[in-house]
Amino acid sequence: MLPSKPIESLRLDGGLFCLDFVNTVYNRKRPNGYDYLDNFKSLIAWYGHTKLLPQKMLHTLERLGKDYPQKAVVVLEKSLQLRELLHQLFQTVLHAKMPAAIIGSQFNSFLSEAYSNLELSILPDGGKLQFNTPALEQLYWWPTKSAVELLTSDQLKQLKECPACGWLFIDKSKNQSRKWCSMATCGDVNKVTSNYQRTKRKKK
Repeated sequence: MLPSKPIESLRLDGGLFCLDFVNTVYNRKRPNGYDYLDNFKSLIAWYGHTKLLPQKMLHTLERLGKDYPQKAVVVLEKSLQLRELLHQLFQTVLHAKMPAAIIGSQFNSFLSEAYSNLELSILPDGGKLQFNTPALEQLYWWPTKSAVELLTSDQLKQLKECPACGWLFIDKSKNQSRKWCSMATCGDVNKVTSNYQRTKRKKK
């Protein structure tokens, strides 16, 4: 069993909420990557880490999880199912393939549920689509909404995959030259490895 890692140590390199959600498995290039969302509590903690929802809402969801433990288990299972579904879906985009019918069907099921619970809230600074209930299910509704927004936007053309760890990210660089999820991690490891190999060849 792998030692636990704090949610706070998880980098948010995706650039969009749905990609950071998919990136809660590290490293996706390895058969047994580390899963940061191994229980309901860690799912709530991850939402706190992303700061998508206010603390008051997170406390409400945490309390609901304690009051309805069986439902919390189902919500976690569906969240993880959605995460892997999104990973498969984005892989088809990266490789310019049509998704399998079952993938599209399963995602549309998540989409229908999430969007049937959306409502427009009129705020001083404009309208905003929000979920109309503090239900536990919104823990997988939010990634669904984010994924739909990406899949129907021009940003989809900027979707890339880190060749080292398999994390997904939006390349916002001016010339679309970003290769790594982060130059501080995968990019740096590659740089060190390349320098080592170069030095090794010179010594021969």
